[in-house]
Amino acid sequence: MSESRLDTSLISPKNVLKKQQLLQDLLVHLRAKIQEYPATHNLKSCNEFVLYCCKIVENSVVKKQKIDKKQLVLDVFKILFNLQPLEITALDASIEFLHSNGLISKVKVVKKARAWFLKKLNYLC
Repeated sequence: MSESRLDTSLISPKNVLKKQQLLQDLLVHLRAKIQEYPATHNLKSCNEFVLYCCKIVENSVVKKQKIDKKQLVLDVFKILFNLQPLEITALDASIEFLHSNGLISKVKVVKKARAWFLKKLNYLC
């Protein structure tokens, strides 16, 4: 009997599965990033790390996916740092402050195009 091979490359997850996949990808990336910092640095209360996470989510979530970006960041922090309700409220206020002051932004198309061009140029050389 021959072994059947499934080609799932044409089928992509949607809705809840897409959100869970994105959440897991973010967790893997951020856990690796956290390992780069010394253990004495408290990242869960570091506004710069919150901004970094918010920018990653802003650039990786497409509007048509209908994923609440703020809730996704809160979920990531809950899982990574096991936050208490008071800490969640403080994080929520911090994210709201960053958003209202326009600090969370997408990477400009020019910057993406430049990075793509340099990557292709390095590949050719």
